[in-house]
Amino acid sequence: MSKKILITGATGMVGHFVLQELLDHDDVSTIISITRRNTEITHSKLIEIIHDDFLDFSSLDEQLSNIDVCIYCLGVYQGQVPKDKFYEITCDYQKALVERLEQTSPNLTFVLFGANGAKQEGSKVLFADAKGKAEKQLMQSCFPKKYILRAAYIHPTGNRRPAGLVYDIFIPIMNFIFPLMPFIGTTDHDLARALVNIGLDGTSPSRVLEISEIKEYV
Repeated sequence: MSKKILITGATGMVGHFVLQELLDHDDVSTIISITRRNTEITHSKLIEIIHDDFLDFSSLDEQLSNIDVCIYCLGVYQGQVPKDKFYEITCDYQKALVERLEQTSPNLTFVLFGANGAKQEGSKVLFADAKGKAEKQLMQSCFPKKYILRAAYIHPTGNRRPAGLVYDIFIPIMNFIFPLMPFIGTTDHDLARALVNIGLDGTSPSRVLEISEIKEYV
């Protein structure tokens, strides 16, 4: 059965691999990508929507109707934006989209690109608290199937990777370490494949998947 998929964050390190996996998948007929920047990809399956206000999706009801699976990859690294903006991007953007989809596609499967260390019941650590709030918001939604993939270390394999001096130093080191210790995380491409596979499968109960469980869907 061909499915209509919604993706956010298709220009990101993991999101662009998710988009490629969806484009290549025989069970996907339509891909709605909501983004701020053009992916510069042209494909018969892809409908790309350039959208500026991620706190208001009310103008997109037609495009957000009859979605089978939403794969949510939108996010920002802690330290790249102020604290209040980090909460807005991590929690409020997701909440706005979830609330709209509850009206337009209440029976969809929602797959969240989460993060290791998220605390749903609160944390004094900004990253853990914001990611935990986003998880809790999703789990309280009406969707029958909700999957959260808590990736640990994500090793970049493509041209897109985190920006900043720390990552410029860290990633070359991990090029040597990660092949020797693959249990510490996953590659960006493998994580993308897992996000797609669990979303399209949609047979297991709603749950949070840690790294060992994520690898079962690669």
